[in-house]
Amino acid sequence: MRCDSPVYLSSPATALGEHEQTAAEAVAQLLISEGDAARCGYTGLRTSELAPVQLAERSAARTLAAAGVPAIGISRLLHAFTYHQGHEFWSPAHYLAHRIGALAAEPVGITQMGNGGMAAIGQAARELLADPQASELLVTTADCFPAPGFDRWGGDHWACYGDAATSVLVTRTPRGPSARLLSTATVAAPALEGMHRGDAPFSTAPLSGVKALLPRVAEREFLVANPELDFGPIALDAVTAAVSRALRSARVAPDDPRLRAAALPRLARHVTARAYEPAFRQVCAAPVIELGSGTGHLGAGDAIANLADLLDGGSLRPADLVVLLSAGAGFTWSAAIVEVASR
Repeated sequence: MRCDSPVYLSSPATALGEHEQTAAEAVAQLLISEGDAARCGYTGLRTSELAPVQLAERSAARTLAAAGVPAIGISRLLHAFTYHQGHEFWSPAHYLAHRIGALAAEPVGITQMGNGGMAAIGQAARELLADPQASELLVTTADCFPAPGFDRWGGDHWACYGDAATSVLVTRTPRGPSARLLSTATVAAPALEGMHRGDAPFSTAPLSGVKALLPRVAEREFLVANPELDFGPIALDAVTAAVSRALRSARVAPDDPRLRAAALPRLARHVTARAYEPAFRQVCAAPVIELGSGTGHLGAGDAIANLADLLDGGSLRPADLVVLLSAGAGFTWSAAIVEVASR
């Protein structure tokens, strides 16, 4: 998707869990081995005692305050998540709209696992491009991974999980710290959906809090049953295709000197180093910036958190270009090219 009309990602914000659990503490508590902790590369994970949507309230309030936009002016609220939001048979998007005062907004839930934040941005951008009457849209994400329902340190080969919410306004003009969205591109591989289902039978009710989720078990079962589906080459092809398509749509050369930063999903270091960075570097010269070592993988929120950190970091200038790469189980990969806006 090329954004021929101006679309801005305005005032991105992150509300991290209020506590930090360091890797050293996790090793001492036997939550992860010292070797696995070193391999994953996280210095710590953020944890929260709040429900995910309560963190999202905090993040959304920061975005609206920085942008100077009243909540009542939001036309649509898109809330993405990967895991339990605090209640069953209930709409967290509507809860969030109610709590922040977005009473004129249409609340929508987005579930595309770790790619959910980027999927929501894409939907919001398309609405602005298609409907001249559409006003500001708010994208939020929120995920928390507490025990006993989730083993945040040792349950997954691919990542350790931190608690956080993120938010960003999708607008026609920049509102606060912003980046213009030039293009997005998405590639999916539905044949890999079983990697997070494994051999377990379908259940008749949610198992959150009753049985700990261990994605690594489902991953192992899937790979044993489907040896012909080699994740590495599939991911490499998807990442290179998504980034290349996004660059072409934005009319940006892979070695354009304005490309100042690239942010990858906040996955374990051994995953990004072996799978994502080599694929990215095949098609784009932007320097890869490490952003997630102190937070962990933030569920659906990695891409927005990365944008917020980059804009807050002080090293980018107006007209600099940034590549945001997102990935989610299923699998889906998205890339976005954004241009830092003048303040």
